[in-house]
Parts: sequence; structure tokens; C-alpha cells
Amino acid sequence: MKRFFTILTFAVFANIVSAQDMPLSQVLIPGEDWQLVSARNGFTDAPTADDQGNFYFSDMHSEHGLMKIIPAIKVSYYLEGATGISGMKFGPDGKLYACRAKAREVVAIDPKTSEMTVLAKDVRPNDLVVTHKGYLYFTETPKKQVTFINTKTGEIKVADQGINGPNGICLSPDQGTLVVSDYRGKHCWAFRIEPDGSLKFKQPYMTMRRKPDPTKRDTLPQFQPSCKGDGMITDAYGRYYVATELGVQYFDPAGRISGVIPGPFDIKGITSVAFAGHNLEYLYITCFDKIYRLKTKTRGVLYQIGPQNYPPKLKK
Repeated sequence: MKRFFTILTFAVFANIVSAQDMPLSQVLIPGEDWQLVSARNGFTDAPTADDQGNFYFSDMHSEHGLMKIIPAIKVSYYLEGATGISGMKFGPDGKLYACRAKAREVVAIDPKTSEMTVLAKDVRPNDLVVTHKGYLYFTETPKKQVTFINTKTGEIKVADQGINGPNGICLSPDQGTLVVSDYRGKHCWAFRIEPDGSLKFKQPYMTMRRKPDPTKRDTLPQFQPSCKGDGMITDAYGRYYVATELGVQYFDPAGRISGVIPGPFDIKGITSVAFAGHNLEYLYITCFDKIYRLKTKTRGVLYQIGPQNYPPKLKK
């Protein structure tokens, strides 16, 4: 009986959206290519957007802290001193929640005053997500752990253990499902979020494509054990986008892979993804020293404004 409800939990959204496949043609615009928006950075990460569609990222090798890019592609310094951030999201209270990996802490930043409040110390944070209820989940890759913080009460507890390399983390549009990418494995793992913030019904929801193993050419095709699943995001249709060494892997709401969006030719790799722009129509990627964006047919989701009604009408 428990297995039945587990499968049902993650299948409901897929059945509501539609029974059809969701090919990349529903996302990519013919003739559109990646557009460079920022270069000569150190190491870019932690992409996110505010409710105006402005894009933010962190340069982990810079002393300047956070950067902001408005939809018209004007880059500016945003918060001086907020350095070493590996993951961040805006919360429902307007604060910016961030993982300071080097400082081993999770913080809340007030954008109006730049005041930084420490929520958790002596942790190993990588990336995070915040629900409309103020529930914060962050991955601790070295500890193989997902940790929960109630930003309203200050409660901190272990939400899950056992994923080999928990890294990227995101929510379904209705905020009923939490998904975590495995940097050292081949799956993205899904959980149902309970009313109290606890996680249940852990499942290997999506299987990421991996590179062939060059050391095993004399046998049937063998693949490397990991695809280096990194930052991830969802769009308004419940589709998932995961940064990997092959590119941005794209999954439908049922967890089926629908394709891989290759990155620009001149990058070292893709560390994370986010939607931004006036209509959240641009898919941004952080690529070590560069930031690129790609205009799409879809639109992103802002977790801070609450659960999204889905599915919106699919564009043809």
C-alpha cells in the first residue's frame, strides 16, 4: 500500500499536465542561440531571480560578493561583502537566503539594509531552496545529507541522509515535491513535502544521462558512474532542468528525460541554471567564468510568491 501511494504522489502532476511527451521543441525557439551576458568572472554559481525578473549570481572567487543583471543585460554589484555563496534563493519575506560554503554557514540577507543573519553554523552547505511557508532545505554534499530549517521558528533538523552527493535542489511548481540532484550518481531524488516540512516517500525520480566510460571500450557500452548533476530548476509546466557535464538535461513532469540542451562551445562546464527576465522566459546558466542566457518558449517559477497553478496552456 505504501508503494502505491508513493508512485501516485509523483504521478499525479504528470497526469494532470498531459499524457503527451514534452519534447525540446516545446522549449527551444528555432534560431535562438546562447547569449553571453557576463564574462571574466572567477567562478560563477548560485543563480536566482527576484519577482521583477532580475537575475542574480555569486562569483565565489571575487571579493565583491553578489552580482545583479537586469533584463536589459546591465551588470552591477549587488551586495558587497556577501562572498563565498554557492546557492541562494529569495524567500516569501523578501530576504535572500544563501549558502556560504567557505564560511560553513547558512544566512538570511536583508536586501534593504544588507544585514546578514546566520541561521546555521558549522554546516557544509552547497545549495538551497525556500518554500512559500518559509521552509528552507539545503544540501550538504560532503555529509550526504539534506538539512531543514524553519526560517520562522529557527528549528534545524536532518531531513534526509543517504544520497551519495546531494547537490542541486528545487521544488515542483505546486511546492509539494522536493527534488535533489546527485553529483556522484545518476539519479535525481524526489520527496513529498509534509505539512510540517518533513520529507517522505523518497524515490529515484529521474535518471540522468552519463558519458561513456572510455576505459571500457572492449565490452558493451558502459557509462561513467556519475554525470555530475549540479544545480537545477523547474519551469511553470513542471519540467525539470539539471546542469550536468553533458549540458542541461531536460525532464518532463513524470521524470522522463526529454533531451539535453548543449551549452555554448567556449565554456568549461555548467554549474547551475535559473530562469529570469520580465516573463521568466530566459534560461540562464552559470559557466565557471561566464554567464549565458537562452530565450525559450517556456517560463520559470518563482518559489517565493507561492504555489503555482498548473498546468498553464502549452504553447504550440
